Amino acid sequence: MAAPAPALMQLKVRIPENEEVARCLHEKRLSMREQPAGFKEHLDRTFAKAYRNVCAANEPIRTLKEFSKINGVGPWLIRCMKGFFAESKHDSPAKGKKTRVPKCCVTKKKTAASASLGKGPPSNLNCQNAQFSSSQGTLELQPSGKTVCLILFMDKPCAAQYCPFYNFQLQYADFFLSQGSTDFNMLDKDVVSMNNCILAMPPRQSSEEFLEAYEVVLILDDRENFGYCSRKVASKKVADNIGSQFNVPVEVKRLPVGDGIWIARHKKNLTEYVLDFIVERKNVADLGSSIRDNRYKDQKTRLQRCGLRKLMYLVEGDPNTSKGSAASIKTACFTTEIFEGFDVLRTNGYTDTMRTYGYLTLSIMDYYSTNFCRLDKSACICPTYDEFERHCHCLQKRTVSQIFALQLMQVPQVTEKVALTVIEFYPTLFSLARAYSMLEGDIHAQEEMLKNKSKMINAGASRNIFRLVWGDGCQSSGLILD
Repeated sequence: MAAPAPALMQLKVRIPENEEVARCLHEKRLSMREQPAGFKEHLDRTFAKAYRNVCAANEPIRTLKEFSKINGVGPWLIRCMKGFFAESKHDSPAKGKKTRVPKCCVTKKKTAASASLGKGPPSNLNCQNAQFSSSQGTLELQPSGKTVCLILFMDKPCAAQYCPFYNFQLQYADFFLSQGSTDFNMLDKDVVSMNNCILAMPPRQSSEEFLEAYEVVLILDDRENFGYCSRKVASKKVADNIGSQFNVPVEVKRLPVGDGIWIARHKKNLTEYVLDFIVERKNVADLGSSIRDNRYKDQKTRLQRCGLRKLMYLVEGDPNTSKGSAASIKTACFTTEIFEGFDVLRTNGYTDTMRTYGYLTLSIMDYYSTNFCRLDKSACICPTYDEFERHCHCLQKRTVSQIFALQLMQVPQVTEKVALTVIEFYPTLFSLARAYSMLEGDIHAQEEMLKNKSKMINAGASRNIFRLVWGDGCQSSGLILD
């Protein structure tokens, strides 16, 4: 007879707003343990890790999107908890309003569409329409999405010409259906509402208008390569082309993160405030290589931690032309938008990208012009460029544990997951060496110590880490760990 599972202890929740989420997670874990078929050990560990991190979270977890960002929460747990967040939305309707019926699948707003309104409809939407003429998988643009489109197209001379776009059936599913799958789940995305989600604003004095006080400037990173010989010349040429075509100021400088940002420069004191938009640009070849060498994850993490709220990921070119990487690029675009909250933009090439930058700049100017007058005392204030730069440089500093994890990943058979598991138990090299010293004389136990700590660590990785940390060199050096 198997030994009974140990009793589950409820942990203290750091902030009151997360008590309901933590309790639901705890109860689901208990109910799954009581199932006749039993509960697999690795699923129990997944629940335990997610529960600990939810209890320790410093920010409120109100939506499924916020829950998905918790360390330890993966697609399986998201499916388990999806009902909780859906219920919490319907259980607390606003006063005087009817309870909303469940929404059908809603796509995120197509920022690329607003950025591609030049001489014709957006090229990427034309492409999608052609690919999906015979497909049954279409997603209808909902009223909230139409509102976003209306705001993005506001005051544009060509807006009326493209009003049919509001009834256009967005075929966002082409990334997945082109791979032979019509069965996919789209998580509930927070559609930006201009009425209740005002982005950070520059400081406002008295009753001044935004464009009277500030000049919006597009800043491009000087390391960007747009197909010319010299990168600095390339960025300068692109800046000149965008500036002349759209009559907007564009400058080139070294950015601490991202490939493009927008600043509001005060016309009198010349103080520069970083607006709440940032874009990372990748052509399909570079995106494929960055996925293979893990630069892709690191770059997205830096963008997510930079402090700006509207994160855009611009993919340039056709993924199908990238040999051997098409599937991974399409999957990366999907997960980047649906799970990580980016706006994924798609362009055909350099020229289309320049037009996208130009129209994005005009849309951002329109947004801030419209919402600047709503600024109140409780609203967020944009950081100055110097503050933004200092913040990004601070993010590049690594802790001792992070450096130790990078060192461990150089050991054969030690993957990123294995290294992160090791530093959960032993955050520093010293703590790991001390643990080995406690088993001095029993080489077999030392070799299997990490393997016995977690099933994530296989025997080969455990043995190789031991040989690195506690090999003959360490023993003969007379290292004292007491």
